[in-house]
Amino acid sequence: MENIEKSRTEKGTFLPGNDGRPKGAKNKLTQEKKEKIEWVLSTLEVYLEEDILAMHSTDRVKLWLDLQEYINPKLQRVNLDVGPEDKVITKITFELVDSSGKSLDE
Repeated sequence: MENIEKSRTEKGTFLPGNDGRPKGAKNKLTQEKKEKIEWVLSTLEVYLEEDILAMHSTDRVKLWLDLQEYINPKLQRVNLDVGPEDKVITKITFELVDSSGKSLDE
């Protein structure tokens, strides 16, 4: 603790000439946790295929959907606010136009 106090200012910043940890140095605790998680994952991997095949089909679909978000971006959700509650949309019309602006519906 003495060494740390001598290498820092009263505000806690490093004194000139002390750059702190070397670039790329890993936090020991973080590295240990990462190694434990990797061990757990590798241990579970042996049983994963068997467990997935034993799942009910709806659970497999839910798992598939949940995992999709990690490889495919989610579509942005859109909210349509039409104003006061007494206004009701009764008709929405779409017009197809080409790049020149000419209607394709004709």
